[in-house]
Formats: sequence, structure tokens, C-alpha cells
Amino acid sequence: MKQPNARQLRSLRLSALARDDRAVAELNARISNSPDYLVEELMNRHGWPAHEAICAVQQLQERAFQEIADHSAA
Repeated sequence: MKQPNARQLRSLRLSALARDDRAVAELNARISNSPDYLVEELMNRHGWPAHEAICAVQQLQERAFQEIADHSAA
């Protein structure tokens, strides 16, 4: 069986915490759904093609993750 990487382990820890803590569960759900809402907004309200909206949101997420990683490494 393949060992999970650090990012997968953090995700599993967050999921476990969210099961036990209502506030964490609510925040996690809001964060998890946000990319979907943004893609939907770009497509429905601004007329973006689906692949462009998904790509743009993915790039935003990657940039945010990188900034968080850089900040925590500093």
C-alpha cells in the first residue's frame, strides 16, 4: 500500500477533526464548497466556459496553498 504524503495526512487529520468539532466541520464545508461556488459564478454570471473557470480557480487554489506553505516555512 502506498504511504500518504504530508498533504494527504493533513487532509485526513482535518477530516477527523471535523467529525468531532461542529465549528471545524462548518468551516471545512464552507471552504470545500467555495471553489464550486466560484466556478459556478464565473460560468453563470460572467459567461466563462467551464474549462476556463475550473482552470482559473485551480490556479488560485495552488497559489493560495503555495503562499500558506511559504508563510509556514518562514
